[in-house]
Amino acid sequence: MNQTHVVFGATGALGRAIVRKLTTEGKSVRAAVRNVERARRMLPTSADIVSSYATSAESVRAACQDAFIIYHCVNVPYSKWATVMPGITDNILTGACEAKARLVFPGNVYGYGPFQKIPATEDHPLDATSKKGQLRNMMERKLMDAHQAGDVYVVIPRFPAYYGPNVTNKLVAPIFEAALTGKKASWPGKLDVPHDLVYIDDAATACVLLSETESAYGQVWHVPGAGPLTGREFIEMVFNASGTMANVGVMGRGFFRFFGLFVPDAREMVELLYEFEDPLVLDGSKFANAFPSFKYTPHEDAVRQTVEWFR
Repeated sequence: MNQTHVVFGATGALGRAIVRKLTTEGKSVRAAVRNVERARRMLPTSADIVSSYATSAESVRAACQDAFIIYHCVNVPYSKWATVMPGITDNILTGACEAKARLVFPGNVYGYGPFQKIPATEDHPLDATSKKGQLRNMMERKLMDAHQAGDVYVVIPRFPAYYGPNVTNKLVAPIFEAALTGKKASWPGKLDVPHDLVYIDDAATACVLLSETESAYGQVWHVPGAGPLTGREFIEMVFNASGTMANVGVMGRGFFRFFGLFVPDAREMVELLYEFEDPLVLDGSKFANAFPSFKYTPHEDAVRQTVEWFR
C-alpha cells in the first residue's frame, strides 16, 4: 500500500515542521512548493520536493497523485485570504478526492467568533464575527460535507496561535527579535488575559497523530498547547530566555487602525483583536483522552528553543 504523505505549503512554519516530523519517522514525504531551490535549502534531504502552485488545479492534481495523506498547510497574507484561499482549498480537496487520499486541514479559532465559554470545547458555536472567520467556516463546511458524502476522509486539528522555529508571523516573531536586541516587545489587545499558544513542533506532531488515526477523521480536535499564558507572561518568558531585561508594551485598536492605513495586514488584524482582549482558552481534553501518551513541550523549553533559533 502506498504511504506517501503530501504536504502543501511545506516551506511555511507548520508545513515545514510536519515535513520534519514525517521524515524523522522515516515516512515517504512529497513536499509541494512554489520554489524548489529555496525548499531544498530548508527541508530535509530525504523529502521529495516537487514544484506545485496551489492556485493551479492541474498542478495540485499532479502533486496529489498516489498520495496516502495530504496536509493542507498553505497560507497567504490576510489581505489575500478572500480572493485566494477558497480556490486553493477547492483544488486540494479535488486532488485528495481523485487520489482517494485522506486530508488534514489544520485550523484556527477564527470561526468561533468571541468565545462564549472558557475553556471552549469543539462544539462551540461557529459564530464568526470576522470575514476571515466566516471564510474559514465556509471552507471547513465544504470539506466536512465532502467527508460526509464519502468522497474523502477529512480531519481538522484546531490550534491557537503558533510560536517556535520558522514561525515568523507578525504576532510572535517581533517579540523574540525585540528580546534578543533589548528593545520593547508589544502584545496586541490586553496584556493580562489568558491566551493559549502552541509550540509549532507540538502542532506538527498532533497533525501527524491525527492523520494516522482512522477514527479521528470526520471530527474537529482542539490542540491548545502547554497551557494558557498572558501576553505579559509570554513576553517576560522570552526576555528571560534571551538574557535581557523585559520591556513590555501593548498595541491597542488605535495602533492597528493607524497602521492599517498603510499596511493591509494591520488593517485586517482589527477584526480579530477580540481574541486578545478577552480570554482565549481551548478545552483540549478530547485530544488528551484520545492520545494519552502525547506530551506538550513545556513553554519554558519551547521558548528557549525558539530563542536559539532566532538567535
